[in-house]
Amino acid sequence: MIGAESVNPILSMGDALVASGSPMKIDLSMSLPSEGVEAFQVFLKNLKEQCLSLGLQFLLIHHENLHHTKDMFRRGKWLPGLHLDFFSHWDNPGDLFAELSHFIQDHQGVPINPPGRAKLFTDKVNGHAELARHDLGLPRTTIFRPGITHTQLIDSIKRFLSEERKTNTGSLFLKKANGFGNRGVSNLKCREPEELARIISNCMQKDPNDSYLLQEEIRCEFLTTQGGLLRPAYWRIIHCLGEQFAFWWKPNEYCSPGEPSYIPLEKSEILKFGLMPVLDYAKDLKSISGMDWFSTELCLARPEISSRHRVQLTNNLSLPVVSIDYFNDQCDVNAQSRWIGAPPDETVALIARRFALQALRLKNHQTEIKAA
Repeated sequence: MIGAESVNPILSMGDALVASGSPMKIDLSMSLPSEGVEAFQVFLKNLKEQCLSLGLQFLLIHHENLHHTKDMFRRGKWLPGLHLDFFSHWDNPGDLFAELSHFIQDHQGVPINPPGRAKLFTDKVNGHAELARHDLGLPRTTIFRPGITHTQLIDSIKRFLSEERKTNTGSLFLKKANGFGNRGVSNLKCREPEELARIISNCMQKDPNDSYLLQEEIRCEFLTTQGGLLRPAYWRIIHCLGEQFAFWWKPNEYCSPGEPSYIPLEKSEILKFGLMPVLDYAKDLKSISGMDWFSTELCLARPEISSRHRVQLTNNLSLPVVSIDYFNDQCDVNAQSRWIGAPPDETVALIARRFALQALRLKNHQTEIKAA
């Protein structure tokens, strides 16, 4: 029995199919640590409603039913379809949700992002190299890999500081290659090589198998939105199955009372400021990575950074589009009605609809192949 998380109310029919020897198709599955993760409740409700309206069988996979689900797939009692993952730690050997995505793929299911690509491109060091190779704007960066000696670390820091512009008085950011959700990010104020080396060494000792990136802080332009708000020229773009959802974005802690973190980027604003290169940058990320579901954070930075995508502002200032957070495959689907720092409810509903329609397309395609 699938359980209460299934949206199909006729569970007895599914049970009868299993009992008769005919496998039951799970058209869309989603993994979470538990059924009650609050930040996903609005999205989950939308997803279930969409599946019900389209006649799709939905399964929420969590710690309590994970092993049973894999067993049912393994024995051919259930057949996996489209799978939506939110909690895989790709760099962690033995991670249950990462193993689940691979398992579903091995049993002819379709994870929304191929696990191999998600693992490759959510590693910031890998992403950085690919973006640099395509001349996509990036913060100035130096990389520290596992096994680096203290002498090599000091030398790398000194070279990095020696290339710094004298006008730069901002912070440095140390980022764990496989960190996410602002975890593994340190804001460093000092410029003394020995002190930086001590801090970086301490961070690397916490996870000696991961790489780290030291990056120069990016100072971005400010623009006035259509609603009259002065906001950083900084956007979070969610790419979902070929569609882009673009927002003026800044962390909730930097917003004024009542000001949302996500403000939809309007078509009129794209035309007014000539922001198509921002959207084109995000399209390049899709082409490079082959991922269908990710978010990225892009901004307009100071002029001297190299980038194939640049925005020409009305004051004749040409500014490069630069990525601050390259690929995040665990996109925010909390809802603004629950928390003002989350995406608008309308966007959450649209994303749920796109996933359900993709599951329906996959189901119909597989039915056509079977009938041929």
